[in-house]
Amino acid sequence: MTRTEPSGADRRAGRAIPVPPGQLFPGLEERTRNGLEALLPLIEKTFPIPARFRRALGKDVAELSRLLTSARGERSLSYLNRPPLLSAYLYYFLPWNLYRLCRLLPGLDLPLAPGDTIIDLGSGPLSFPIGLWLCRRDLRSIPLNFRCLDRSKGALEAGKKLFAASGGPSCPWTITTIHCDITQGVSRPGQTRGAALVTALNLYNELSFSPGDDSGQRRFAHNQAAFLTGLATGDGRFLVIEPGTPPSSRFITLLREALIKLDRPPLSPCTHCLPCPFPAVRSSAARRDAKWCHFAFDTEDAPASLHRLSTAAGIPKERATLSFLLAGPRHSPAEQQSRTVRVISSPFPVGGGAEGRSQGRYVCGEQGMALLRGEEPLITAADPGTLLTVTFTGEQDPKSGAPVVTHAGP
Repeated sequence: MTRTEPSGADRRAGRAIPVPPGQLFPGLEERTRNGLEALLPLIEKTFPIPARFRRALGKDVAELSRLLTSARGERSLSYLNRPPLLSAYLYYFLPWNLYRLCRLLPGLDLPLAPGDTIIDLGSGPLSFPIGLWLCRRDLRSIPLNFRCLDRSKGALEAGKKLFAASGGPSCPWTITTIHCDITQGVSRPGQTRGAALVTALNLYNELSFSPGDDSGQRRFAHNQAAFLTGLATGDGRFLVIEPGTPPSSRFITLLREALIKLDRPPLSPCTHCLPCPFPAVRSSAARRDAKWCHFAFDTEDAPASLHRLSTAAGIPKERATLSFLLAGPRHSPAEQQSRTVRVISSPFPVGGGAEGRSQGRYVCGEQGMALLRGEEPLITAADPGTLLTVTFTGEQDPKSGAPVVTHAGP
């Protein structure tokens, strides 16, 4: 799929805005931003909360956040079957997940054709189909068949209702929800086979176990790689998106390793098929200051109403983070991209520049992590996830030990 700079006609007509090659997390296209802005009122209309419970929404959001992070051991597998927590998820976590998807999906190559099947594992309230509808207008006219699986029947029903309200009666997509335990009932014949795309959004961090059980995680990742491969067609792709935390990054790296062994190499964000170079994922006993593979971007263009709800819950979001992997078969031999790297950090000041204006970014490529250094306007212009061609200077960053590179072109 060739992508070039958007034209004014594209924007005025509401067509999908092409993304420059190699760029991830582009800014929201205007129509996508408008769709996100309209989402919270649509949620409020579709799932109204009585006034006496509305006052507790911020508290319920904070409690669900606690159960999803620091108090994960207290969370039951069917937590979304509890009405206050489901409301908190629909009003807060679903919009933020959709925002992340709308920043990521336009930059991914998803070659879907009419009649293709997408299997969405752990779909919850249909986050992936709704996000895809919001930001990939190029796919809106294509008949697609979604098989959305989750253990929470209430979340699936809520998502189907919300998608019907947002997609409208002319939507050519078919949504089938399957209520099941994903670890047991996902492979029922005739329902979940032969997918062109298999997706899992924030699924594996809920299924994971002790971070210290490295061998158990490795076995789990390899089992899941075989499981995912069994759900897809021979040229199917896999998209796994997780929170941008060290444990999630660790799992995605193990899954990446297992998929490579099954001839399903990484297509994004990785620029190579060699072992992941990040020390934080080589061992579960990583140093506190170790790096891990994740992406962070500011949320200035997120809906103002969502920011207000975040503030009310005491968890304001100035930045969003995620770790992800898009994998699938390569249709031609992988090219050597030894000088191609992907930007993986925000800018930060480093020494050695004229008048103290030198900036740095961490980047990742075939040689591992490197420090991209240069003058401020050039270094800060690249968005997180952008692919760049670099030149190695022969220097080494004294702080991280990474080789120093300079920008050599797009």
